[in-house]
Amino acid sequence: MPPIAAIIILYGLGLTASMQVGLIGPIAPDLRAGFGLSQAEFGLVASLITAAGALTAIPTGVWAARAGLRKSLVLGCIMMIAGATIFATANVATMLYVGRLVTSIGYLLIVVGAPSWMAGFNNPKLVAMAMAIWGTFIPVGIAMGNWVSAAMVVWLDWRLAVAACTVPVVILLPLLAMMEKPAVSTVRKSLIVGVMGVLKSRAALQVALTFSAFAGATSAALAFMPAMLADQLDIGIALAAGIIGTTAIAGNIVGSVGAGMVLGRDVSGRAILILFLPIMSVAIGTLFISTSMSLSIAALIIFNICQGAVAGTCFALLPAIAKGGLSMPALQGMLAQFAEVFVVIVPPITGAMIDQDGWAGAALVLSGFYFAGFLISVGKSPLRRLASRPAN
Repeated sequence: MPPIAAIIILYGLGLTASMQVGLIGPIAPDLRAGFGLSQAEFGLVASLITAAGALTAIPTGVWAARAGLRKSLVLGCIMMIAGATIFATANVATMLYVGRLVTSIGYLLIVVGAPSWMAGFNNPKLVAMAMAIWGTFIPVGIAMGNWVSAAMVVWLDWRLAVAACTVPVVILLPLLAMMEKPAVSTVRKSLIVGVMGVLKSRAALQVALTFSAFAGATSAALAFMPAMLADQLDIGIALAAGIIGTTAIAGNIVGSVGAGMVLGRDVSGRAILILFLPIMSVAIGTLFISTSMSLSIAALIIFNICQGAVAGTCFALLPAIAKGGLSMPALQGMLAQFAEVFVVIVPPITGAMIDQDGWAGAALVLSGFYFAGFLISVGKSPLRRLASRPAN
């Protein structure tokens, strides 16, 4: 199978994983009404998609390198399907939580295994392109999940929305068997050695912590954004999801491609993070307090461009860090684990602030986390000495 076809399949798996995040926003009103959930309880349902990663992502990355990326991805697909089935057939709130926890295992295995497979391609330019493309899987997948979920919940049922967002993984699963075995350029280290190796890397820690603040705030923002836009702008949930999805895909592609074009041209990844994270902070704060359609759309476009630039940059920095002898799957696991701790924590905190202070409370929390990411990235570290290119 040509590498480009492999990239499409792996990217498709990433999109399907992120669709499980995006599907939650449009079905929020139905879930809250049907199960009697508070905003904070709904925030927990949304955030549990990354619970497995928050607890075990680094050792899972080491395990994936030892067991084989194909095996880990196949298992991830199966767990994704099982979790969605439990969630879609739930009759009590407890089963919603169980379904999301099971789905979180599949999500973790996919987001660790797929980019690690891409990093194993022999062509450095292909690796650079693949990692830049992978940097958009979260926002684009979330946008697709928003679209599909909104359409299904308006015309049919929230349970069918969950099923529809899981269909792609059923289609992609057999295609994994047709792919050539990946050549992962990493030593298969023991669990303890692999984990300690990435934890001792100052550059890896800074990227992981920056991405954590970014990912936690983004997860919370997108979970509550459809309901927020519908409320603040007095529009339907389907229209809100359409606006979010359209601007997310367009903005993230512009941001990710733009960041990829300047990386390696005497512009460091650290400089991109320092520029775009404070802009994100202002944009999301403006978006969550705005009642003007034009201002909200402008803030949303800026937010999504910044989102693509920040995510793409963080992923593109990992192969350069891995050249120091670290395991690429372990690095992906580290990025996932640190990020998913925040993804589990930030949405419930945001929901609690909405219960207390309305959308202005959410604006304060989300702006604060993006600014925290800026403060982390601006600190002194080996990042400023890293080559911008993901591979040579």
